[in-house]
Order: sequence, then structure tokens, then C-alpha cells
Amino acid sequence: LDPGLVPTNPLDVWGRGTGTRQLFESCLAALADDDGVGVVAVGLDLVEEYDGDESYPLAIQTTLAATTKPLVVLSNVAAAVDQQQATRLRALGVPVLEGTDSGLRALRHLLDQAVPVEPRPPAVVDQKRAARWRARLTEGGLDTLASLALLNDYGLTVTRSVAAATLEDARASADSVGFPVVLKTDSPEFPHRSDVDGVRVGLVDDIALTNAYLDIAGRLGPRVIVQPQIVGGSEFALGLVRDPMLGPLVVVAVGGTLVEVVAERKVVLPPMSASTVATLLDGLPAASLLLGGVRGQAAADRAALERAVVAIGQLAVELGDSIDALDVNPLICGEADAVAVDCLVVRRSSG
Repeated sequence: LDPGLVPTNPLDVWGRGTGTRQLFESCLAALADDDGVGVVAVGLDLVEEYDGDESYPLAIQTTLAATTKPLVVLSNVAAAVDQQQATRLRALGVPVLEGTDSGLRALRHLLDQAVPVEPRPPAVVDQKRAARWRARLTEGGLDTLASLALLNDYGLTVTRSVAAATLEDARASADSVGFPVVLKTDSPEFPHRSDVDGVRVGLVDDIALTNAYLDIAGRLGPRVIVQPQIVGGSEFALGLVRDPMLGPLVVVAVGGTLVEVVAERKVVLPPMSASTVATLLDGLPAASLLLGGVRGQAAADRAALERAVVAIGQLAVELGDSIDALDVNPLICGEADAVAVDCLVVRRSSG
């Protein structure tokens, strides 16, 4: 290198402009021999030289013959690329990436493959279970209790839930599950309960329950769900969404009231192995924080959360053709389990 040029990566080799071929050959060889270099990219506007000089493509060909690493040309100005030189290099196996933006994206895609991708496990279907729930979905939509029963049939732990349609039934249900309780509207007109102020939590006695029921019933109808209040734990959201090309996809996100505030979610194609789910959760920084315990809470049962995600993947494999969307929110992860307390299932429309 000429005085003043620093031997670093990326490497600026241009100096006085003499001995171009030898200069590039030696520098490219040094980069290719470095164990810390995965791809050798020549940042070069591959333009036609007026004097016919071919030092650059010849240096690239020499390097290509001496290394097994990927070797690419990254051109800044796509419109100026000499297509004859580009065609010749491409024929040798050297990609000529036209334009910095698209070229760097292409390199990113290549480097993404540096981490081996675990093959997806084979899809195993419980035919009897799948047929049973397909029939239920064909007959009509699933209400809250049926949706939670669906989750339970696929291996998720669900909270005890009792339906009521009168104040007396709600009181009896609260006595059976034990205070404190949660009261939720179960009107089919309002599938997204929180959007219509249809949930009351932490009801500690009959007076609180009565007041909550009268308010909800007066605005949203008499049908409600009574559940025991789960104390502590971190909230997550699991679900299915349908992609027009890929079919059902599993979504994992921070849940509860944070689902729209902390915009962290991961999407994965089912079926998934336990190790794939573990890697997926590692990619959710907020999830790692919640699982580790925050603000005095004990660490959550990560294994239970992983099992729940795998179970949703199995549900997607067996019923994905019958469901447009599924939303489990929240899934409360405590010290010893992950419990689904609410679920919305949108069956697939005939269209």
C-alpha cells in the first residue's frame, strides 16, 4: 500500500494508480486468505476503460482461481457497468451487483445463510382431532369457551372459565371459581373486548362483581365469562395469521396491554421444533426481559412458553386450512406454567 493508506477492512487500495493488476491481485489475495473475511467484495465501477486496460477483471479472475470464498463485484453506479465485462465475470461465477443499495442487500441475504437453518420437522397430523375441530369450525364460529377448549385439546393450559347470562349466574360462577375474579363480555358482537371496555379484573367480592356485571351487561349485553384472577406472571401473545402465498404462520409477541406498545413480534412457518422456538424467543429482546423477571416478579417458565408456541404450530398444521386467524392474548407465563386466558378464533370464510 502507498504511504497514508491503512491496511483495514474495507481496504482502500488506490494510491498513485500504478501497477493496478498486481496491486489488486495481492490485496484481494490478502483479504481472501484472512479467516475473518467471509466474502471478498470488490467495490468497483466496472466501466469500459478507454485505453482497453483490463487490469481489474484480470485481477479478479486471478483471485477467483486462488480462493474458495465468494468473490463479487459491487458497482456503485448501475447504469455505467460495462455489460461485456459483467457478462464475462458472471460466466466465471463472479456476481456483478449493480447498485450499492441492491448489492448490499444481496450480500446481506448471502450472509444470512452463514448460520445453518435447522430443517423443519415433518408434519404429523392427529387425524381424529383435526376432523373433530374441522367439523366444529364448519358448523359455525367458536365462542370463548369453545376457543379455549380448542387450545386445551392442542396441549395449552387454559384458565377455568364459566359462562353466565344473568347476574345470579355470574355470582354463582364467581363463587365456584373463587375470588378474586375477572369478568369479560361474551357477546359475539364484540370479539375484541378491550376495545369496548368489556373486561374487569381484580374483582375481590360480590359487590365489585355486581357493579362490574351491571355496567358490562348494560352496555354490551348480558352474556359474560367469569374466570379466576391470575396473579403475577408476564403476558405474551400467540397467534396465527394467513399469508396468501405461504398459508398459516405462527406469530409470537409481547402480549396484554403491551402488544400494541412494544411492537416486537416474530413470525415463523409451522411446524416448528423446540430448538427453533427457543431461537425465535431469543430474538425478542422484550420477551427475554419478561421471562427473566422484572420489577420484582419471579422468572417465568420459559419451557412452558416454548411448548405453547410449538402447540400453536401443531394447531396450524392440522387446522390451518380452516382458520383465517387465531389470537391468544394474553398468555400469562408464571413460575410454573403458561396459561391462556383469552382466545379469538376467526374461521376461514368460504371465499
